[in-house]
Amino acid sequence: MNQDVYKDCFLQQLDQINTGYNLSNYNQFNIFRVMFKLHDEKYLHSRLISFLLDPNGSHGQGTKFLTLFLEVIGVSNYSLEEVTVNPNERSRGEIHNIDILINNKCKQAIIIENKVFAKDQTKPDEKDPYLKYQLPRYYHKLVIEPTNDKHEVVSMIYLTINGKDPEGYEHFRPEVKRLLNKKDHLSDIAKWLDMCLNSLLEDSDLKRSIEHYKQARFEFLNDVKLALELKKTTLKNYEYAKVFWQAEYKDIDVKYHRIKDQFIHLKWHTVYEFYAKLKEVIEVTFGAKVGDIDKEQITKLTHGSKNRVITVLVFEVDNIPYYVCNDANGFSIGRNVKEKSSTDFKLLFQKNRYEYFDFSEDTVFELIKPEKRDELVGGIVDELKGIHKHSM
Repeated sequence: MNQDVYKDCFLQQLDQINTGYNLSNYNQFNIFRVMFKLHDEKYLHSRLISFLLDPNGSHGQGTKFLTLFLEVIGVSNYSLEEVTVNPNERSRGEIHNIDILINNKCKQAIIIENKVFAKDQTKPDEKDPYLKYQLPRYYHKLVIEPTNDKHEVVSMIYLTINGKDPEGYEHFRPEVKRLLNKKDHLSDIAKWLDMCLNSLLEDSDLKRSIEHYKQARFEFLNDVKLALELKKTTLKNYEYAKVFWQAEYKDIDVKYHRIKDQFIHLKWHTVYEFYAKLKEVIEVTFGAKVGDIDKEQITKLTHGSKNRVITVLVFEVDNIPYYVCNDANGFSIGRNVKEKSSTDFKLLFQKNRYEYFDFSEDTVFELIKPEKRDELVGGIVDELKGIHKHSM
């Protein structure tokens, strides 16, 4: 197949994506886009869902939205007597770090774990290795651990984009497995929001707010799907795709400008997936406590015009703080100690430095390929082994 055929094939696929995602309707005014970070699982998505589920919420709808939610998730054996939902407008803290916990007078509990980007929080447990997994840990906190306040967990909702299994599912005990209820944002929560809207007959601020949230989350979650589809198309037509994404706008047909704008999402996911993989390998290799990935910094890096944004991953080994940094010098690693020696800091990869994840550079663009991402992660972890060895 010659180069022109590859080019035509790639552009046809872009045409199909452009039409399928109706990109011409993107970026209309939306109050949630103005006021929040749309990737914020905790303070936007979990809090908004929790607010609507709370019968005591200021929405004034009582148990209406909760009843519709129970219908969507397929839970029928749940009493609506004296229901409390945490977090809520009066008490904003989570209970046992559970994203959303629904309780009632009968001490029936429904656990909702909301995962958009974040991985499950595995935490080694010396007493019981099984409790390193997030959902079993929650079950233990509510059912096994209490002496006077035990609950009956009716369902454990694992809410993701694609209905995937939680981490370590194959190791879950039967009593937890049978409670697992996998749901996804794009179908189940979308259906529930539609049902909530249809139940509100009169136009109101509440109805308009739900409509705005529905549209904002649709665009945001579609951006995730769009990025994954663009990645798949790019890998399938790699050489021409690289030419297209790296080209100046003036050098491509104007009808492809809008979809070229979406390359920011592909860049975002490439950088995020790199740091997620690096975090995972560091945790496994060193048994380390690794800090959260700063999604906002990745957004600034990949969505800005200058792209001169420092990104850092921090972790601890044997109570010594370490970091991996990407900036104007490319990648560097080091220890955060007061008095640094020459072995406490090191610049990496002087030939291909990856400074600021500049996707106009072929070595950075190659990180779209999982094998190249994993190769870079492996190189950094090997260097970290060396610097840690000198500290012992």
